[in-house]
Amino acid sequence: MSAERGGVDFDRVIPRRGTGCLKWDGAAERFGAEVLPMWVADMDFAAPDTVITALQERLNHPIFGYPGNEGTMLQAAADWLARRHDWRPESDAIACISGVVPALYAAVRAFTQPGEAIIVMPPIYPPFMTAVEDNGRKLLLAPLIADDTGHYRMNWDALEIAVQRAKLLILCSPHNPVGRVWTPEELQRLGTLCADADCVVVSDEIHADLSQHPHSPFPSRFPRSILLTSAGKSFNLAGLGGGVSVIPDAGLRRTFLTEVRRSQIQHTNLFALTAMTGVWRHGAEWQSALRGYLADNARFISEYLMRELPEVGYRQPEFGYLAWLDVHHYGNDETLARRLLQAGLGLNPGPSFGPGGEGFLRLNFATPRSILEEGLGHLRQALHR
Repeated sequence: MSAERGGVDFDRVIPRRGTGCLKWDGAAERFGAEVLPMWVADMDFAAPDTVITALQERLNHPIFGYPGNEGTMLQAAADWLARRHDWRPESDAIACISGVVPALYAAVRAFTQPGEAIIVMPPIYPPFMTAVEDNGRKLLLAPLIADDTGHYRMNWDALEIAVQRAKLLILCSPHNPVGRVWTPEELQRLGTLCADADCVVVSDEIHADLSQHPHSPFPSRFPRSILLTSAGKSFNLAGLGGGVSVIPDAGLRRTFLTEVRRSQIQHTNLFALTAMTGVWRHGAEWQSALRGYLADNARFISEYLMRELPEVGYRQPEFGYLAWLDVHHYGNDETLARRLLQAGLGLNPGPSFGPGGEGFLRLNFATPRSILEEGLGHLRQALHR
């Protein structure tokens, strides 16, 4: 395993404590003690040089007024989708948003009324559930199904019933936390099911750029759907905010953007515009190197667990940097939380991802190999208590 990929030293440890970051400086408040934080989904790697250069050049101008170059970023986003995912949406289909999660909330309000049902597929990224409940809608669950190897699939029996009762389905593509990149066949079947039932799909594809397998943007197959994405996860820009929506269907787009404006989340800030334009134009080589390093880290976890913790269930994820660990053998969730805290390790508990998360932990391995090895050592200590 190479310490350097594409001229980037991902093994370099960059201290983050004292920078005001949630992952490291917020860990003590979240976990009640100082821990090695391997929870929230951002990376411990330096952003690409192209981002640093672009931001420094913009900082050289001392006036930070309202930005007017959103069109430049939107074109860069379209070009990126064409190069990375072999799909070029029409220019009028793309619009700025302040962030993916605020846009999820807006989609809930745009396409449903209070009290109506919205489909999600747990275990799932928690804001999918809070977006529904915070807006006074009802969660309609279609839980994923896992086989004995930890491979998850959609629950078609549950979905066929659910789409008859809901106007909106929130899709995670790829799926956080279970590590799936949905196949074209799976997306085709889901899209047909929803189209026949007139159920709108909003697809959160913020992790798609880090797919280790080919990824199909949902609206490339079904125009009456909404894609939400950002460079935040794939280029480590989460603290800057911003993103884009992509909606090929004009009527759907009008409805959504009306709510986006009503919610005042239709703009991306100056520095996010600068950074995302830069990485979508010039970040492909850096991201390719990153995917290679993450794949090496995923294999490192597999080899470590087979050797030291063979009863932990783990399947290498098909995208990104989130390991979904089956630790049922080691006790209930309360016991596991206590053991992890005693061992000084901060992970996301499985139950926070909804039904089906019981007995699981999510570990963020977007970190230098030395920190990953240290974290796995803490995990071994916790589970052997």
